[in-house]
This record gives sequence, structure tokens and C-alpha cells, in this order.
Amino acid sequence: MMKHYLKHSFIACLSMISASGFSQAPGTHSIELNGGLREYIGDMGSSLFFSKAPNYQGGGAAFAYYLSPSIDAVVNLSAGEVGFSQDISNFVAERDILWRSFRAQTGDLIFGARYKLNNGSILAEDAKFAPYVYGGAGAYYTHSTIKWGPHPYTAANRPDQWGNEHLVQNTITDLGFALQGGLGFKFFINDALALHWQYTLTYTYNDRWDGANYADPNPSPDKPLVNQLYRTNDAWGYHALGFSYAIGEGGMSGGGSKRMKDEDEDGVPNKYDKCKKTLPKYRKFVDSEGCPVDTDQDGVLDGDDECIDIKGYPNLNGCPDADGDSIPDKNDACPKIAGLPEFKGCPDTDGDKVADNLDRCPTVAGLASMKGCPDKDGDNVADIDDKCPEKPGTAGSEGCPDTDGDGVFDNVDRCLDKPGKAESKGCPVIEEKVLEQVKKYTQGINFENNSAVIAAASNKSLDALVDILNNYPEAMVEVQGHTDNVGDAAANKQLSQDRAAAVVNYLTGKGVNGARLKAVGYGQEMPIADNSTKAGKTKNRRVDFVLTY
Repeated sequence: MMKHYLKHSFIACLSMISASGFSQAPGTHSIELNGGLREYIGDMGSSLFFSKAPNYQGGGAAFAYYLSPSIDAVVNLSAGEVGFSQDISNFVAERDILWRSFRAQTGDLIFGARYKLNNGSILAEDAKFAPYVYGGAGAYYTHSTIKWGPHPYTAANRPDQWGNEHLVQNTITDLGFALQGGLGFKFFINDALALHWQYTLTYTYNDRWDGANYADPNPSPDKPLVNQLYRTNDAWGYHALGFSYAIGEGGMSGGGSKRMKDEDEDGVPNKYDKCKKTLPKYRKFVDSEGCPVDTDQDGVLDGDDECIDIKGYPNLNGCPDADGDSIPDKNDACPKIAGLPEFKGCPDTDGDKVADNLDRCPTVAGLASMKGCPDKDGDNVADIDDKCPEKPGTAGSEGCPDTDGDGVFDNVDRCLDKPGKAESKGCPVIEEKVLEQVKKYTQGINFENNSAVIAAASNKSLDALVDILNNYPEAMVEVQGHTDNVGDAAANKQLSQDRAAAVVNYLTGKGVNGARLKAVGYGQEMPIADNSTKAGKTKNRRVDFVLTY
């Protein structure tokens, strides 16, 4: 009879919740239905989180009302059975009483609140996964059948199947105050429908409905129940899996039981929106009152502004133009120099159709293929890179030809019309015997004592040197003056410089190109003999010729 009463009560409550739900303002509440397993926690022991059998089925429903992004008010209703059995052979005097058990129909009606983690601070309000914690208080109901007897609890001999040897069977019905707490989450399939898991623990202010308490240390068949309250009160847990459905047009807005009406879908509910007809392109760019904003205050709304954070011009969609060429800086390859649209805002100073930012020769008209530089000799080497801009060559030879065909290109060939060697810069190699002749004739160059005046007897040797130099007109000559170590070193160096210069003057006077000649005085720095002997000193007082290309 009590089962029927509970059944009809459950259906009636669910009907009232549904009726109440559909009479509320749209988008402010949700209906939740669930089913699962109930587990006992009390004086007999615990099957908490399936740690011990048995677990019994249960069902429930809830009504949730949105209060804020963080809080929902909740009415929670559940019903189902719980039960347990316990070996009491260690503390019962009568040895034929070994086990006790109970099985109870239970129900609870709790008023509470949820704290939602998808509140915009911890998780986004529109998060699909929406966890929460829950707490509340209300009433509970139990109707228990309690049994004492000799048989142990087995799978084949359940607590409600004692057989014909049980000694005690009793019932107790209670209605009282309960506290409830728990946690759960929703996973949203769409704005209205969500899968829902929740665990609740219902703590009853009663310690008798399971037929066990420890007020009497020696329970026996003739006094199985002590109908008083004690601190070791009994409870049940409920693992529930179900679904939630939001009522009204607002849907669930992530994890809340409400999404306030937002006619223009700009994220600001109508209740707070002063611009309820915001056009689609402005909806992502509204202030807290739902009106379109102009962040950089340039007269162009952010929905139209291509440069939202930089003040610009309306005719350029809100972007700046530093050089005033009507090309927005973000598209201008030369934002600080006025240019032309066809060159992405860059000028073409030399008018060769190559923009200055790409033109290697921006002030000289050239070819696009040469990156704006000219190529006078047409060898496909731009003049800026061409070491022989007037003569066609190749890229590998820096634009130069090899006029004499000796493998040394004209840009490094000192003898363009004479085949030579690379080591002599394209000129004929000076033979060793010629160098020996030069050495011989330089030994015949003498000066008056302590003077830079060339002795007349030296002219024959100098004239021979002129002939040799004329045979190698491309060769460069360093005329070196040297002294012994007699006297002041600085004076000696100056004397050697003057003597080398005197020789250069003589040679130029005989027609040798002065550009080929260089006079260097080394003084006493480079001796070739021992200065401690007269013969050595004589050798050290000399003029040398060094020929190079």
C-alpha cells in the first residue's frame, strides 16, 4: 500500500513541477528527469560508491530556476529503495541470532541551490561541459522492513528472504528533516537539451529506520528497535543519470538554466540592451548597453572599421594614411612616402615603372628585369654590378669580357691585349733572367757621399733599367731606398727616401710613366749584409726595384 502511495505521490509531484514549469516566464527554468542507484550509509556499514552490495534502483526529478550566472535555485525530488545486512554474531548474546538486515522504501523532497562553475569567471557561460556543486534541506520519508535471524546474507539468501527460521521481522515508518549535498555536471547537446549526471547524499535526522543503533550494546530479538535519535544518524546516496530540458525560448545558455532574451543576438539581454535592433555586422562590437562602439573614436563604427584600434579616416574604412596618398597605411608598402596605387603606395622617382621600394637604382631609369637598373652593354648584368659596363660580358665575370683570351677577365686583367697568367693579373710573367738583370743594374746606382744626388757613373745602369721597364709597361715598380746603420736612424730613413725619389725622377725624365712608380725609403730597417764590416755596410747602401702587377 505504501509503495502505491509513494508511486502516486511521485507522479503527482512530477506533474506539478511540469505544470509549474510551463507557467513560468520563458527561458527562466528547466525540468530534469533521472534514474540510477541508491546506496546505504549508516550504523550497519556502507555501500558508498558501490563499495559493498546491495545497491537498489531509484528515480528522481528536479526543477531548476535561474537566479544568476553562478546560482540556480533547485527543487529536488527522488524515491527508491535502500538496504543492507550485517553480521552481529560478535556482540549478540543469543548465538542463534547471527545477522540482521533491512530494506526500506525512501523518498526525499529537498529545496536547495547549485553553484555553477560555468559562470563566466571559471568556465564560459556557453561551455558545453557545465559542472556544479549542490546543497539543500527538506523532508525525507522511509518505510523499513527490518529482519533479525540466523542466516547469513548471500546472493541466494537475500535480507528479505530469510526463510522460515527468522526470529524477528518488524516495520518502521518515519518522516523527518534531512540535509542534502552533492555535485554533478551537464553536457549540452544543444541550447535546450543536456545530458545530466549527479551524485547526492541525503542525511536524515534519524538513527532508527535501518533497525540499528548503538544505544543498546546488546541488541536482542525482544528489543530490536530503539526509536530515538542519536548522533550516528543514517543516510543514503544516489547516483543519478538523466537529462535536463530548458523551458522557453531562451534555452540553457551553456550551463545555466536560463538564457535571457536577446532579440538582436549581440550578447546583451533585452533587459539591459538600449539598442535592441543592432545589425548583424555590429553585433560583435557593442558596449555593455548593447550599442555599437567606435573604439578609436574616428567616426567609424568598429563593425565598419578595418583598423579598430587606430584612428583613421571614414573614406579609408577607419584606417590612417600617414603620407596622404589615399592608400591606407596597412596596405601601403611605403607608408611614409606618398606614392601611387599601382605601386602599392610607393613612388616611382625615375619613371621606369619599377616602384622605388623595389628599385635598386631609384634615381636612374632602368629595366624591370634588372630591378630598375640600366644595362648599357646589354649583357644582362645591371650596370650597378657590372665591372665593365661599356663592354658585354657575363654574370660569372662580373659583366666583363676576356679580350685577350687568357682566362683572366678584363676587370682584373692588367694586360688586356697581351695573354698572360692569372698569378700576374693577366700579364706576361717576368722571366727570372729579367729580374736578375734588374738586380744587376740596381747595384750600379750610386750617390754622392751623404747626399741624394745620383753619381754620374750611375746613368748607364739607370738607362738600362728604363729599357727593361719599357718592355713591361703594365708592371708597377716600387723603388726602395736603403742605408747602413751609420748615423741617426731617422736621418738615414729620410736620406733613403730622398734617394729613391731621385731615382724615380730620373726614370720619369726618361719617359717612364710616373703612375707606375713609387718611391719608398726604408733607411736602415732592411739590411742584406752585416753592418759591422765595411763590405757589409757598402752592400746595405743600395736601391732596389720590386716589380709587381
